[in-house]
Amino acid sequence: MRLNIFFSAFFLTALAAMAQPVVQLKQQRLSKWGIGTANFSGIAPIQGDRYVVVSDKEPEDGFFEFRIVQNSTSGQVEYVGLSEFKGNPRPQVDSRGFTVRDCEGVAYNPSLNTVFISGEGDQQILEYGMNGVPTGRGLNIPDEYGVPNIRHNYGFESLSYDATTGRFWTTTESTLKSDGDYIHSRNMTATNLLRLQSFGNDLQPVGQYAYRMDSPSLQATGRYYCFGVSDLCALPDGRLIVMERELNVPNDYLGAKSVSRLYIVNPSLEHKIDSSTPLSKLSADKFVTKEFLCSIETEITPLSLSYANYEGMCLGRRLDDGRQTLLLINDSQGSVGKGIFHLKDYIKVIVLP
Repeated sequence: MRLNIFFSAFFLTALAAMAQPVVQLKQQRLSKWGIGTANFSGIAPIQGDRYVVVSDKEPEDGFFEFRIVQNSTSGQVEYVGLSEFKGNPRPQVDSRGFTVRDCEGVAYNPSLNTVFISGEGDQQILEYGMNGVPTGRGLNIPDEYGVPNIRHNYGFESLSYDATTGRFWTTTESTLKSDGDYIHSRNMTATNLLRLQSFGNDLQPVGQYAYRMDSPSLQATGRYYCFGVSDLCALPDGRLIVMERELNVPNDYLGAKSVSRLYIVNPSLEHKIDSSTPLSKLSADKFVTKEFLCSIETEITPLSLSYANYEGMCLGRRLDDGRQTLLLINDSQGSVGKGIFHLKDYIKVIVLP
């Protein structure tokens, strides 16, 4: 009888753990810890509470090193510290004085002790030493991802690496020209079809998988509309978290809204593809299966100034109860906006089930 009670209690405890929901903690302004405004676009863990962060409008291609301390029980961020920027001493810059690389995604490889940064300007993923100086190496990018095949400002937005699987992952923010039409403010009826691309520790391409985005949920009106995958997060079990980001900003900013939907996919269970067939011609059963995780919605209204354009995502600390956290960082475009409607820099925590 006692044995039955023990196993019943164990089963119920395990069932409760499996049924735990995704928990979203309230976003916090980085200015709370004296962090100045920027164009933060990517984040990756180094070790412990150390992280690398990239900004897509800097004079040099390189990275910031952050210290982010989370509560071990709740996951809430308790402290954020920012060290000096470490960058390329000989950058190529545009007419505005920004690096032409347009640094968007970032990953740290512990076995190499180096940082990899994806550039939307050159469609390269290059390696940097911990001093911010390029090593001269990079991932061997397949030809289909070259600049001529990219929609303007819709290239390599994402990058992630997992040491357990030894895999880098990236994708373009929107559909390649060779793969069909794409969602934009003048065409809201297309479907964004993307290629999830992995690379090994030897920096060579490993696998490619077809991914279908959701249909848009916002209306494209006014100043700015954007729809695409803003980041990926590789998990130790081989799965990926995909962040689909949609935003619309009216001319006067009031009514701006951002929606980020997080999905989990498992490439190891899916069909590999190659570049021989455009995704628009690929059969539906060749696209990966998506599992919905959660949705993050922020806005600018007379009653809410929560708007955040989340572009960076990575694993945070593991909590005392074993749950894993995600850290999200947003791009305020240097606090763009007017008066009380200017955008702010946020960090957000999501606790996974």
